[in-house]
Amino acid sequence: RKPSRGERRTDSRSREGGGIVDHREADGRRVQAMGKSITVVIAAPFAPASLGLALVSALPRWRVDAFGGGRYVSVVPLLLVSYFVSLAALLLLDTGNRKEHKGKDDDAMPPQAKVHPLQAVPDAPTGAAKPRRRDSLAGLGHDELVDCSALAERELDVRRAAELLHLAHNLDPECHSTRLQLCKVRCDLGFLIFDVSNGGPMTRFFECREGETAEAATKLVTSALAGARDLVSGRPDCHQARTLLALCIGRSILVETKNRRKVHLAKEMHDAAMAAVSLNSEDDQAHFMLARWHNDIASLPGVLKTLVRFVYGTGLKGSFERAVECSKTAIALNPGNLVNKVELGRAYTGLGNLESAKRVYEQVLDLEVLDVNSALYKQIALDDIGRMERGEPVGSLARPWWAVG
Repeated sequence: RKPSRGERRTDSRSREGGGIVDHREADGRRVQAMGKSITVVIAAPFAPASLGLALVSALPRWRVDAFGGGRYVSVVPLLLVSYFVSLAALLLLDTGNRKEHKGKDDDAMPPQAKVHPLQAVPDAPTGAAKPRRRDSLAGLGHDELVDCSALAERELDVRRAAELLHLAHNLDPECHSTRLQLCKVRCDLGFLIFDVSNGGPMTRFFECREGETAEAATKLVTSALAGARDLVSGRPDCHQARTLLALCIGRSILVETKNRRKVHLAKEMHDAAMAAVSLNSEDDQAHFMLARWHNDIASLPGVLKTLVRFVYGTGLKGSFERAVECSKTAIALNPGNLVNKVELGRAYTGLGNLESAKRVYEQVLDLEVLDVNSALYKQIALDDIGRMERGEPVGSLARPWWAVG
């Protein structure tokens, strides 16, 4: 939670080790640095002019010495040279001042102020225990590790959740639910890295580390897809495995570079979601995956869908009307899952019913964020509400169709 203005004003001091850091001192240094920068800007026009005038006043003597008084020398080149030399000197001086004060302000900032975006705790349950660090994980059992991973997902710390689930899987390799969740978290991590690497909307919640490139993301998503296929193969009657497979296929479409492969994956995603619904018609996430599929396919331009049908021999018959139906079914089964309602809002925007879309979006603003997927969907609702209020395009007109995986 971000502190209020009053809290920031009251808590002007914070402890760092055994000492106390006064933020007002850092603010004073910033003001001082700003004053020096303004002084440099004001002095900038005068220094080149002074230097140029000095050179011009000495010009007759230079002309006599160099040319014996018989040649004309233009004043303009000397003025230009003097201007650029003095301006370069001023810029170097100003850059040095900025670096000096930046280093001092960074040193003055307490550790708790340097928070990584993933360390924020949006919508975390009050009083919930924090996930333990590696040095205190040795005594945790399988169920405790799984519980800690769920909290890490709420904190949007997907790396930590994957680490905890991996440890839980090592303790009980045959636990089907843990394998499902580990596969899902790995797929989420791959999606995050890929989206942020390409400047997508997840930059609000995630920062890539060294080595976390688009290529690394593709490997993670590909590995997750292989894991989902193995889970379906091992338990073909598990509706959750089929739903997970649909999710991983959707993410694979995102990272896939070949159009023919994208089309076949899209058909396979639809089939996996339909299979999950046939196995358990009360699986709200299976209906959600169908709604998302219809929204994404319906958002494709008509020319592209026609080209797909003629070139690749596959008809992708997605519609916003079917997305509305599937979303409403998912909401009826699980009204507290915000992604179900946002998907309905996306379908309404596709149909041009912005009034209904806004009404649905406003219903999700107070719902709990459980993982990065619901965090993204909540942001979609906020963004679309803002666009509606500003009279800007919304839905598929405002972002690429793959923005939600």
